[in-house]
Amino acid sequence: MKQQGCFVCHAVDAKIVGPAYAWVAYRYRGDKTAVLHLAHKIIHGGAGVWNPWTGGIPMPPHSNLTLAQAEAMARWVLARKPIAPPKP
Repeated sequence: MKQQGCFVCHAVDAKIVGPAYAWVAYRYRGDKTAVLHLAHKIIHGGAGVWNPWTGGIPMPPHSNLTLAQAEAMARWVLARKPIAPPKP
């Protein structure tokens, strides 16, 4: 994740540009489809879900990653201690 620059925009427990990983873990806790869903977002980019916190700044795609790599990243994010995001 460091090599992909993820920590430039994300931190574990605080918003930088994108949402905190702990917020993502909170949002998707209990969602059995979350790993695959987030892996596709990592590969293809995304926008809209976190707009109230990001001001609409989209996550760029990481199309150089394999699905297995993106799934491993998503599992790592989802393994963080969930923290509810603050009110936008």
